[in-house]
Amino acid sequence: MKIAYIIPKLKSYGSTKIAFLLSRYLSEDNDIKIFYFDKVYQRLLDFNKPSKQISPFYFEPEINNYDIVHSHGLRPDLYVWLHSNKIRGIKITTIHSFHKSELKYEYGFVQSLIFANLWDMAASKFDKAVCLTRVMQTYFKSKGFLNTKVINNGILHPTVDIRKKNQTSNKFRLVTVSNFSKIKGTEQLVKLLTYSEKYHLLIIGEGKNKTSILKQAENLGVSERLTLVGFQENPWQLVKRDDIFIFPSRSEGFGLALIEAASLEIPIICSDIPTFKEIFDDDEVLFFKLDDIDNLNRKVEYILKQKEIFPDEINSKLAKAKNKVNNCYSIELMCQKYYKLYQDTLNLSC
Repeated sequence: MKIAYIIPKLKSYGSTKIAFLLSRYLSEDNDIKIFYFDKVYQRLLDFNKPSKQISPFYFEPEINNYDIVHSHGLRPDLYVWLHSNKIRGIKITTIHSFHKSELKYEYGFVQSLIFANLWDMAASKFDKAVCLTRVMQTYFKSKGFLNTKVINNGILHPTVDIRKKNQTSNKFRLVTVSNFSKIKGTEQLVKLLTYSEKYHLLIIGEGKNKTSILKQAENLGVSERLTLVGFQENPWQLVKRDDIFIFPSRSEGFGLALIEAASLEIPIICSDIPTFKEIFDDDEVLFFKLDDIDNLNRKVEYILKQKEIFPDEINSKLAKAKNKVNNCYSIELMCQKYYKLYQDTLNLSC
């Protein structure tokens, strides 16, 4: 099978990581090439596959050499849609987010209204639109999509040793992995620091909203207990066994960092958005009410108390969450499902 992946750039972030993993694990018996629009010089993903930069405005004839054309992201989806009459192969997109929510938090209401509707229209015309959860599939079906298929994301299990503990017993470190966009809800964690001087927050990631987070911490008088370390290729090397991982997102297509944390048996608290409640159950992670910092603080206090008094209960949650990741969110399972989708869709077109 000949497979073409179309991505915005060869840069390491959520949507391109999935294309990267698919190209890596499906390469043995398949001819794969990566097509991308923009050059980057930082956080470059080494696909170790043939790649070619193409114009987002003009059709690349070489794409017609491929049986499957699989796009990831707004511009790649629009590219495939605009040139759909010229593309002979099966057209597949993976929907990585709820388009309207993502664009609203990134660009504002007006632009999100325009481009989300355009994006939805384009994605609905593909042969298949892969949704990451049943929640997402239900949402896009309500938008008129007739071409959806659910395939959960999978991860490469992080290979790190997190047995080390924090050096001081009176310091409780809260950790999140975030790109600082408003949709990630990171400002809730800065507010949480005001509840106890023992709380310290480590934010791993980068993004344009970083300045406002620093300003918020300064205004609340918690700057000394906030640490920002920027993008890390392997963020988990910074995590300790007794950290608490918090995922306070307002909207998510899936949450790769969430399941990576679960695979390491790190205590997890996440917002009670539908996506997270589909991925994990109450006996695997703790949920807090979005924007209810009192509720979030009670969840942190609960974990700290249980770890001290009833560690077996916390350890049971961690083991169940890790088992869920191993059984449901492995890279092998994800790739098997995508390959079957490619085969089935090709067979239907014959």
